[in-house]
Amino acid sequence: MGERSKMTGPRVNNKKLIRKLALKTVKANSRKNIVIIAAIALCTFMFTSIFTIGISIASKYQESTQRQSGGSSDASFKYLTEAEYDAIAADTSLKQVSKRIYVGDAVGVKLLKLHTEVCYCEETNAHESFCYPEAGHMPMEEDEAVFSSLVLKAFGMKAETFSDYESLLGKSISLQIDGKDGAAEYDLKISGIYTGDRISQAQMVLVSEAFQEKYAPTPTESYYGDNSMRVSGDIYGRISADVDFHIPFNISKQVYNVIQRDGLPEDVNTGINWASATGSVDGTSLLLMSGLLFTIFVSGYLIINNIYRINVYSDIRSYGLLKTIGTSSRQLKSLVKWQAVYHCIPGIFLGLIFGICVGALLLPMVMSFLNFSDTADTGIRGGIWIPLFSALFSYITVRISVGRAIKFASRVSPMEALRYSENAEFKKKSSKGSHAYDAARFAARNVFRERKRCFFVVLSLSLSMVVLNSVYTLLKGFDEDKYVEHFIKTDFSVADATTDNLSVAEKNYAGVTDAFLSALQKQDGILDKGNIYAEQYSYQELNDRDYKRFSERLLENDTVDTWMRDMMSVTDESGELSLDNATIAKVYGMDDYSIRNLQFIHGEYDEEKFRTGKYIIVNEYDSGSDTVNDFVSYFLPGETIQVNNNNGEVREYEVMATANIPYAMRIQYYVDMDVAYVLPSEEFLDFFGDRSPMRTLFDTTDEAEPEIEGWLQDYTGNEEKSLTYTSREVYKKEFAGFTGMIKVVGGLLTAMLALIGILNLINTLVSSIISRRLELAMLEAVGMTKSMQRKIIKLEGLIYGGLAALCGGVLSAIFSLFLVKGIGAEMWFYTYRFTLVSVVFIVPIMIVIAVIIPDVIYRISMKETVVERLRLAEA
Repeated sequence: MGERSKMTGPRVNNKKLIRKLALKTVKANSRKNIVIIAAIALCTFMFTSIFTIGISIASKYQESTQRQSGGSSDASFKYLTEAEYDAIAADTSLKQVSKRIYVGDAVGVKLLKLHTEVCYCEETNAHESFCYPEAGHMPMEEDEAVFSSLVLKAFGMKAETFSDYESLLGKSISLQIDGKDGAAEYDLKISGIYTGDRISQAQMVLVSEAFQEKYAPTPTESYYGDNSMRVSGDIYGRISADVDFHIPFNISKQVYNVIQRDGLPEDVNTGINWASATGSVDGTSLLLMSGLLFTIFVSGYLIINNIYRINVYSDIRSYGLLKTIGTSSRQLKSLVKWQAVYHCIPGIFLGLIFGICVGALLLPMVMSFLNFSDTADTGIRGGIWIPLFSALFSYITVRISVGRAIKFASRVSPMEALRYSENAEFKKKSSKGSHAYDAARFAARNVFRERKRCFFVVLSLSLSMVVLNSVYTLLKGFDEDKYVEHFIKTDFSVADATTDNLSVAEKNYAGVTDAFLSALQKQDGILDKGNIYAEQYSYQELNDRDYKRFSERLLENDTVDTWMRDMMSVTDESGELSLDNATIAKVYGMDDYSIRNLQFIHGEYDEEKFRTGKYIIVNEYDSGSDTVNDFVSYFLPGETIQVNNNNGEVREYEVMATANIPYAMRIQYYVDMDVAYVLPSEEFLDFFGDRSPMRTLFDTTDEAEPEIEGWLQDYTGNEEKSLTYTSREVYKKEFAGFTGMIKVVGGLLTAMLALIGILNLINTLVSSIISRRLELAMLEAVGMTKSMQRKIIKLEGLIYGGLAALCGGVLSAIFSLFLVKGIGAEMWFYTYRFTLVSVVFIVPIMIVIAVIIPDVIYRISMKETVVERLRLAEA
């Protein structure tokens, strides 16, 4: 009865009719539809372009990291016998298991800068290890092998294109392999070639199963049964089982289950692929991606919501007429929803096309700024998921955006709808008092008569300002000097090719030759130079005096991470932890020029006193922050410490100063408590033995820098291929590329948001002027001039612009202090600097646009005569 009493006429219950009516109303308003469809297309365009770039970059980055880690499998079990491998291969709960057998390393002068492993691989494993031949076939005969293109280039062969690969098939290479029986030469025919990638930890040479069984047969005795096996390093011929799980989550737990289920040794050596798709995502990246999607969603919501509110207002009388003939509120809701669906179809379609096209054009540009593998292509990845996700997000945005409009249309009564005028309240107020023609008051009342609409327009305009200022603040904080000096402190640095190559196990820390130093001496434009010598491992036994200081300052310091305090703990025969009064230290010998490039923390460096050989410089424990307060001293200036060499000889030195040794000057890995001592070069060579420098640093004049770079490139490429060099210019270009990517992506996003803000302002002003045509005609009829009306319209735009500037400035400051500053703190090369320069720059432009656009709209909309506009009252 309650439901029936609300019905005012015969109820129409025909869903098909509602859909047809919705389609007819959409077709009947072509101009209005163009604006709505354009807004939906713009929203879809933003989602599509972001997803096109984002999904493609994520896919390529995953492959890049997989190539770096060595394969795409989820985990591996290493150094197995045939029986142990068979137990895993027979495990039906695993998705896939494949075999790889280590034969040895390819060595020689030509491969000095290219770590290369020789293995036998099953076809599946070759695919997962990215070394399946692109030309030719897997090795079948004993003397056949598959080679990386980079290995062939190292042997002087041209291997750039697929046709080059085919021309090299069948040719022989004399390859030196360091295997089970030592280094030996083998003549191998090229049966296949794959494109090598420098980002990979090792290049692969795949030999046949016959070759492996002959020169590196798989041992029958378990690697884990006898501890002497591990000590002897008997890994030749051992099998690595690479496995994939059906559900690649909680991989470490699944690896443990395989060990238990298949009866493998408890201490079997396992590896979990850190490049797995289910690996951890850092909070900063997750926050940025979430913030980006939320910003696009809010921007789309603002413009679409505003447009549909305008659409409902303009059609409100039609909805009232429909209600008078019995259309229910539920059917009106359905009507507006179906209108949104018909708008979505062309809007989403157009947005998808333009979004994918723009994303495809920008993808190569973005990739060029990122550190991808050499083999990464610039094509779109993601397949059908890109349009599906984009369309879904756009449709959800539209449905949420039209929600308020749907409620408004369904709740209005027939009489209210027929009498509805957006300006009714204003007309009552404007008729009172003598200030009816006060332009400022008119403009203010027009803007604030509907506060929600005003809020959305101002917020939409402010968003682009916030993003622009955030991008500018982020770019302004990128410190080129800090970035470059992290990798190189001087203009040039020369070292052995293995010194800083993290993928090479055996490194040469005394590789700078006398021949190079002599050649360098002959070059013009060298301002200053210095050598760095190094003792890679030095087991330093701390006497009671030194250990007490060490323990009080570091081991008992609550500010130091627990795992670091446990570094000096060792396990005794009973299995209990006991303290060992010793630490592994890196000992350096440095010339004066090199020492001047250290970052001193406590004490002062005196060159003359230091040369006497009675003093030492000690580093401090670095917590990873950039501030001096986060360093913890091992020893302090003025204290005497004991130092021993590896022959047991002991000397005492006075600590002159403490310093941080830049990453670019040190041995580039961390060990134990990472203690480091610095002695004068002469004292170091006398105490730790004569040797060649680990690294030579030097500065040049600005004029000579390009010539020296060319000379180094030629010298390390032709004269001494065992050497490599780095320069400031290399890292400056890398830095410029990285910031360039931020400029492109940030600029694109800012442009999109700015366009949305301007479109929202235009739509608001257009709807305001059109809906007030009757009112403006009545005012003009009683004496208000068009000049006064244009002035009012301009002031409205000025108010919108002023509010957007105020709101944008406040929000930009908040975002800068609380979001951008936090993001910057995660980057070691960032120095935060608060600024609102971009806001100050953009505000005048935005205000000019906000003033000019309304005037243009007014001139276009008011071409009819006053009489023609007054006839609207009869409609």
